[in-house]
Amino acid sequence: MLICKCGATLENFPKKTTQSLFFYKAATKLQSKFPAYKKCTCGYEIPAINGVYQFTEDAPISTDNSLQWLGYEHVGNNYEPGYFYDKANDSVGNSHNLAKFLGKGKVVLDLGAGLGGHAISFALAELNVIAADISQVMLEHARERAQQHNAANIIYTRMNGYKLALADNSIDAVLEVDMLRQVNQPDLVISEIKRVLKPGGFLLKYGQSESLGYTKEQEADNDKYNTTLWDIQNYYDKQIQESGYTGRLFSSWEQAESGIKENFTPYATIKNTGLYVVNNRPWLLKMGLHKLKTKASGVKQFLPEEIHNAAWENTHAYAVSKYGAEYENINRWFNNSSSIVAYSHITQT
Repeated sequence: MLICKCGATLENFPKKTTQSLFFYKAATKLQSKFPAYKKCTCGYEIPAINGVYQFTEDAPISTDNSLQWLGYEHVGNNYEPGYFYDKANDSVGNSHNLAKFLGKGKVVLDLGAGLGGHAISFALAELNVIAADISQVMLEHARERAQQHNAANIIYTRMNGYKLALADNSIDAVLEVDMLRQVNQPDLVISEIKRVLKPGGFLLKYGQSESLGYTKEQEADNDKYNTTLWDIQNYYDKQIQESGYTGRLFSSWEQAESGIKENFTPYATIKNTGLYVVNNRPWLLKMGLHKLKTKASGVKQFLPEEIHNAAWENTHAYAVSKYGAEYENINRWFNNSSSIVAYSHITQT
């Protein structure tokens, strides 16, 4: 499954295999056992940093070469405001329906695992997860978060999506949320996904969320929140434009979507499953604006501090003048069920 620099799979490692590692009962045992068997028959030892196994020496961010990628190395916990503000009540949804569809014990690659919410949700449903990301920072946060949930059956691996350190036909399913939009050549990553998937394996993508219903008061709150959020975000964006900053690196949204359509076809929709199953959750505007305020995205992390700080200072003053000093306490509600779409590989004739 996981492979060494020499090309040997962990099935060729001494005594233990990755498959046996996935079934330890606690995450602490999983992490403590792996180093004892991480030496390949070629003599190379897979290095581990803070419980994250290093299957690449590539930098977390690369913008100067033909192959480019944007790891969230400067983003960290800011990427998920709900987790940032309320770790004690962290929710990772419910993925038991996905586990029922795939089969408990199946191996899922969470590609671009980030803060690990999806991996944790899957592991708690008794799926075995390889959490892969190019960012060491994000994976360390993910590991800490998993320990909070007592989520076992996760191996944390720093990998580059352009060259996954996984054997051919070894993975039952690959989850991709928005990782393909953080690389400039998503078609190459899609080729890697196809390579590592087993015959009959699935690419997993989140589908449309389904509303569980709102009261009239909640609908009014949501309308006010959405209008206010859009207005403030739009004002901030205008501030950036007026600064003259033109640091757009690349855009691969359309290329990523077309690549998926060309190589995969929807097979099944698994309802009421995944990270985004929430029930009447309040969400303050300060949480909705948090990623904007902290530059928590692949591209915005490159925005110079002086430009961002000036833009946000002006934006905050605008918001206070229009919506009042307590504008960040404007609230909306989330009451919805998420679904995951399983895509099968289109066989080329």
